[in-house]
Amino acid sequence: MSGKGRIYSWERPWHPVHPALKGHGPYVVVLVELPDAGNVRMLGNLLGDPQQEVKIGAEVQAVFEPHDEAQPPFTLVQWKLA
Repeated sequence: MSGKGRIYSWERPWHPVHPALKGHGPYVVVLVELPDAGNVRMLGNLLGDPQQEVKIGAEVQAVFEPHDEAQPPFTLVQWKLA
């Protein structure tokens, strides 16, 4: 899989929706359609300016953020405009 997709839908929360996000708003959440995976859709944050213009259909690339210190360790997938 290439890690490339297109923005299918998006939302800009202005308040934290989870205690772990306290002080982190606004931010952009995107639903990305992945053509290389049979058009499966995947949620994630869109990196960059939280007040940036977001367009349906814009191409994005996956960015992997490792959290090796967590128990158990995990990797968070986020998105950046391609």
